[in-house]
Amino acid sequence: ITASHLRERVQFGVPIGSFQAVQQRAADAYIGLEAMRWCMWRAAWRLSAGLPASAEAAIAKFWAADAGSSLANAAQHLHGGLGVDLDYPIHRYFLWSKSLELELGSASQQITRLGRMLAQAGGEVG
Repeated sequence: ITASHLRERVQFGVPIGSFQAVQQRAADAYIGLEAMRWCMWRAAWRLSAGLPASAEAAIAKFWAADAGSSLANAAQHLHGGLGVDLDYPIHRYFLWSKSLELELGSASQQITRLGRMLAQAGGEVG
């Protein structure tokens, strides 16, 4: 939704996706999405292979909390006023990300949990 909005929304005679600040915000969101995705795949692979995956699952949960929240926030900002329009779907993603953060824990809670795991295991968690 956001990528097509950046291509189609025109300001000052050009698509808003051509502005450097918008490109940087979109790129940052994409990097967060890919980090979240790859961490999830690594944890899933280890679990499916029967390998220990507590650290990988904790890292994936951190990225889901951190990147999920920032992705929803970035999408809302990149859509401008449409991002808060109740008839446009973006506001729901923001609300869902906040709901999940409250339900499953914030990024700081996830990183604290991972830190405890590392401290108890002497820095080696599999």
